[in-house]
Amino acid sequence: MLDVRCRSGVVAVEFALVLLPFVIVLLAIIETGYVALTRTIIDGAVASASRQVRTGIVQESADPLGTFRTTLCLEVGLVIDCNLVVLDVTSFQNFPDPAALPPVGATDSFNAGTSDEITLVRVTYRWNYITPFLQNLTLPEGNEYVASAIFKVEPFLRD
Repeated sequence: MLDVRCRSGVVAVEFALVLLPFVIVLLAIIETGYVALTRTIIDGAVASASRQVRTGIVQESADPLGTFRTTLCLEVGLVIDCNLVVLDVTSFQNFPDPAALPPVGATDSFNAGTSDEITLVRVTYRWNYITPFLQNLTLPEGNEYVASAIFKVEPFLRD
């Protein structure tokens, strides 16, 4: 006869009920930390690589796009795949209207400008989620991050 007061399997049943929500919350915390780390690293890399453009080092090199990409990839290479980064460097005579800027394309665009021009650096990174269910909870474009810097290129002397 079955004894309904028997408590020998209660812990296993409670553990099974609590395990799934706990794992989901744990994975969401890990994913959020990964996203925050990635964004912080990209922001720092854009600031560092943009400094090379601002001072004219990139413009005076033999391969400006390659020099800029190398500088950027040295900063982000430990955490993200630099091949997934899309660069958009554009120069203007005056500060542009942010609403009029086109979105970053799928391929690199590089025009660093010359002394005293305004340069906009945008770096786009599309990360892959560690946990697929979080991908379903965000918007389709929710896994794309754009870091940017805008500045006036400093006067630099050419040899």
